[in-house]
Amino acid sequence: MHKLRGRWCIENFNKYAEDHQGIHWLCTYDMDVEANTAKVTNPARRSARVKVNEAQTVLAEAERALGRQADDRVVPMDEHLAEMRARRDDLALAKDDLEAARQGLKPYRPSSPPTSSTQRQAAKPRVAARALQMVCRLLAYNAELDLARHLNAYLDDNDEYRAITRHLLHLGGRINFDRRRITVTLDRPNSPRVTRALSQLLDELADGPPAHLAGDRRPISYQMEA
Repeated sequence: MHKLRGRWCIENFNKYAEDHQGIHWLCTYDMDVEANTAKVTNPARRSARVKVNEAQTVLAEAERALGRQADDRVVPMDEHLAEMRARRDDLALAKDDLEAARQGLKPYRPSSPPTSSTQRQAAKPRVAARALQMVCRLLAYNAELDLARHLNAYLDDNDEYRAITRHLLHLGGRINFDRRRITVTLDRPNSPRVTRALSQLLDELADGPPAHLAGDRRPISYQMEA
C-alpha cells in the first residue's frame, strides 16, 4: 500500500505539472539549423568492403566443396584424386583473391569529412533554453505544492487544497512600495473557512524570516484586507 501511494503521488505530479505548469506545451522545441560536420562513410571503402565480403563467400564455398569431395568415396580413385586437386586449386585461388581484396581495403579510411556534395544540414535543439524553462516550471510547481501544503495545515481539506491554492493565486490585492518595506495586501476570499486558513498562513509568514526581492533589501510583508 505504501508503494501504491508513492505511485499515485508520481502520477499526480505528472498530471499537475502538465496541466498547470506547462511542462510540455510551453517549452520550446525550436531548432537551430547548422552545417552537419559529422564524418561520412567513404564510398570507395564501401565498394572495397563489398569485394572482401564476396571473396569470403567464395572461399567458404570452396572449403565446403573440398570437404564434400573428400567425403565422396563412390567415384573411382583416379577421378577422386583429380577432383581433390581441382578443389584444392580453387581453394588456393579463393584465398589469394581474399588476400588481394583485403589489401585493396587498406588504402581507404573508414570515414572522411563531408564534401560539398555529401554535406547536409543538421537540426540542433536549443537544449539550454528548454532546460532553463523546465527548471523554472519545476521550481514553480514545487513552490505551489509547498504553499498548498502549508495552507492545508489550517484548511484541513485533503481533496481540494490544491485547487483552492491555485484559485488563491489569482486573488486580487494591492502592493505598496515604501522606502523601508514592501506590503502586499490581499483581498478577502468569499469563503469563511478559506479566509480563516489564509489568515493563519499569513500570520505564519509574518513570524518567519521576511522575504526579499532579488537585489532589494526591503522586507516583504503580507496582510489581508480588513
